Parts: sequence; structure tokens; C-alpha cells
Amino acid sequence: MRDTASVISIHEPGALALVRSLLRQGVSVRIRVSGDSMQPLLKGGELVEIAPLTGTLPQLGEIIFLFDQQGSPLIHRLIWRRSQNGAPHLLTKGDACVCFDGFIPAEQAAGRVLRILSDNGEIADLRRPQERLRAALIVCRALFGHALRKIAARL
Repeated sequence: MRDTASVISIHEPGALALVRSLLRQGVSVRIRVSGDSMQPLLKGGELVEIAPLTGTLPQLGEIIFLFDQQGSPLIHRLIWRRSQNGAPHLLTKGDACVCFDGFIPAEQAAGRVLRILSDNGEIADLRRPQERLRAALIVCRALFGHALRKIAARL
């Protein structure tokens, strides 16, 4: 059965604050993605179901909903975590992007993408083992590519 719930654009006034508030209260939300930074997984225009983080740090490879240093929303893959000044920070990157987003305080992460709902009714559950393996391979590719670029720059 097709979901007939109305979708509010995250760019509508107050929508971003509402999404953030719902996630803080433990409520999952669905938002429509825009942009092409997560292609080929997310093509833009698809709905994603975002679950709250509920006090846990996301795992490497997960696609997370967070806010960058300027407060803009991002849906990108978690590539690395580290502690900086005693606080956890997350390194994210769009699958189609060459560069990382930079380390962002973990408190700016609001949720994890659980499912992708395409317009033709197909659902991709990112919790399935094959999707988790795919995520791990994407993280390895990103880190390996970064290491190669650093080595090449030194030559």
C-alpha cells in the first residue's frame, strides 16, 4: 500500500525546527531529500525515514541526518569518529563527493536514515545485512582514496 501522508518541504519556514524537535522527542520522521551528494543511493526527491539517535553514537557507514557548522541540514554517510577536546566528533561525506564535510560535533547529529522510499513504492531497508556490508565497503573506499591522495601529494 502506498503511503498517502502529506510531505512538508524541509525548506518551509519552521519545518527544520519541527523535524529537529520531533527527533529529539524520539519520533521518527520522513523527509524528501534534495541534491545529488549521495548518488547513486539517493537520487534526490526520494523520501527517507529518519529515526532518532536516542543517545547512541551512529555506527561507521550509517547515513545520518545532521547539521553542519553553518546549521544547514545534511544527509551524509558517517566515515569516522574521534574525540576532540573530550567530545565525540563525526566525519561525514556524501557518497558522490570527493571531499569530507569535516569533523562535526556529535551533538549536531539528529538521526539515522533507516529506509529509503522511492516514488515507485520500492523500499530500501538500510538495516539489512547486505546494505550494512555495502556501507562498510563505501567507508573503506573513501578512507583508502583519502590515504592515496595524501600519499600522492607527498611524492
